[in-house]
Amino acid sequence: MKTLIVKNTLLTLAVCFSIIWLISFGEFLVTASQYPVDYIYLVLGTVLAVLVSAYTVRDLQINAWHKSFGIYFVYYFLVLGLFADGHQAGWSHSDGFLDKLFMSGIYIFVFSFSFIVPIIIGLLAFTQAYFLSIAVENRRI
Repeated sequence: MKTLIVKNTLLTLAVCFSIIWLISFGEFLVTASQYPVDYIYLVLGTVLAVLVSAYTVRDLQINAWHKSFGIYFVYYFLVLGLFADGHQAGWSHSDGFLDKLFMSGIYIFVFSFSFIVPIIIGLLAFTQAYFLSIAVENRRI
């Protein structure tokens, strides 16, 4: 199961980096070089991806795929909110750790009233939870 957790973590990080690249219009490294707090959130997101992967694999061993879907949905929405700062609506980028956290809450609130963003994130989360449940089931046999 440890190899499955590592593979799932790498998949989760690939999806996160895709979300970061899309939401920052491909200029994440330029922004992060000006605002180093982005690197702190990137490291925290990586650590959280490992924990989320380990937890969801354990949940899927007891056939709780709906919890895995919810966890991935919240995780991807959090990534979207954290790294949208400074790229959407022409607002300025947050300088501090708590400022960025506050602004990400605003972005998550705004994005939650959108129609397409929750559907896309929900489809990503559902697809990952579904394929991960198949992988866990194949490991059990």
